[in-house]
Amino acid sequence: MAEKNELDAIEHPLSNVDSVKHATHVTETNAASVALAAAVEAQKPSFKSKSILQLCAILSVSYLVSTLNGFDSSLMGAINAMKSYQTTFGLTGEGSSTGIVFISYNLGQIAAFPFCGFLADGYGRRFAIFVGCVIVLVGTAIQTTANGQGQFIGGRFVLGLGASIASAVAPAYAVELAHPAFRGTMAGMYNNFWWVGNILAGWTTYGTNLHMPESSWAWRLPTIVQCILPGIVAVMVMFFPETPRWLISKDRREEAIAIMAKYHGDGDASSPVVQLQLREISEDFARFRNENPWWDLRELVNTRAARYRLMLVICMSFFGQWSGNNVVSYFMPAMIKNAGITDVNKQLIINAINPIFSMLAAMYGATLLDKLGRRTMLLYGLLGALISYNANRGYDAVFLTAFTATSAPSNNLAYGTIVSIYLFGIFFAWGWTPLQTLYAVECFENRTRAKGSGINFLFINVALVVNTFGISVGIEKIKWRLFFVETAGKTLEELKYIFEAKNPRKASTAKVKVAMDNRGHVLEVGEELEVSKV
Repeated sequence: MAEKNELDAIEHPLSNVDSVKHATHVTETNAASVALAAAVEAQKPSFKSKSILQLCAILSVSYLVSTLNGFDSSLMGAINAMKSYQTTFGLTGEGSSTGIVFISYNLGQIAAFPFCGFLADGYGRRFAIFVGCVIVLVGTAIQTTANGQGQFIGGRFVLGLGASIASAVAPAYAVELAHPAFRGTMAGMYNNFWWVGNILAGWTTYGTNLHMPESSWAWRLPTIVQCILPGIVAVMVMFFPETPRWLISKDRREEAIAIMAKYHGDGDASSPVVQLQLREISEDFARFRNENPWWDLRELVNTRAARYRLMLVICMSFFGQWSGNNVVSYFMPAMIKNAGITDVNKQLIINAINPIFSMLAAMYGATLLDKLGRRTMLLYGLLGALISYNANRGYDAVFLTAFTATSAPSNNLAYGTIVSIYLFGIFFAWGWTPLQTLYAVECFENRTRAKGSGINFLFINVALVVNTFGISVGIEKIKWRLFFVETAGKTLEELKYIFEAKNPRKASTAKVKVAMDNRGHVLEVGEELEVSKV
């Protein structure tokens, strides 16, 4: 009876007005959930407590899964600029062949979609992460030993398959195990480790190319490094606690209570936070009596609310990949080259420094998620990215495109390109990196979270395939020559001839030699020279 009264007090904390009048301490707060606010106020969890520190350590290991995709994007962008890599596989660093090599990883991730729900719902979050990391080790072995494009592409496909399984399930693991009072920071920090992988790849490739530029080990060694952190996860994850929600779904209630008590209640199973979660999780699963097979996706679309959830996740998948970050990650060395910096080591050092700033911004952003809210972070992150690069579909590239398109070794505008890339990364990482996986898994219900996370990664990689392959071909073909015409230096009437020309852009940028006297009289007109290729 005492337990029931305590739960009623949590659910209806202000039901007794007299108790508020005579209380010695009253805390006023703006809360989305009165019950959770009351439970947290009653227990006051702290990041300094032993149980929270233990939980942070466990989640930090699971975060290492996120390094996979960050490592791959920086790795491929860097080794793609290496002569030894290009020689081994007969590539140029640009064009459709390079695009196919890049997207083979994403195709493997797309192929992983059916296995995410099957493993995570059927055998547990930990086991799915373990299987994914083991597959990553196999893919790394195939890729590292490759001497032909076919084997290299096959290795990347297997690597992507394992990375997707682990990466789709690990955010769900973090969200479900995190303390409810700190879920934004704890689970939001997961995707920030994308930058850890990016940084590790950037500095590894810089070092190998600097010291062994002619050897194939310049690109093979970084490929081996890619599997080290997932290997650590594979060794440790099965010793970690399973998520209480999955345990309750399998009628392992006592185990779930013990885990929540240890990590959310400072060892007290009757603590308000533990009891609140236990009741809500149990009620949630009690609403459904039917089985939820891994292959049945109807619950993702069978109600208006489910469709709304799915719509948000799909939008998040595409917006997160079509906001310019993928272009910068995979093709930064090529962009720097087109901007006028042709030394490969300079390209790689710039590529290695960039993610450091982004990671710091992302970590700071994660600490603000519970304070500012998800919507605010997304909106302001996009606004900053728009100013420095480009935001979503329909917006123009602002500073970055302008600098890249007009830079040349003689005008030092390449440094404007670098600054714009760095600023874009900072804004995007601050507002979007912590939320790219967190927001998606938060949108789904307990029963659909694993399958929904698989859907999220499916659409993320569809967007990546379009983005990566298209940009690879585009960088080779257009070299950032904007199709906008130049209108400066002409009267409004003269513009008519520009637009009527066979190639308006070329006509608008064509220059002629003109000799004039000091009074402006034309003395001689020479041959046309195209002095700008933008």
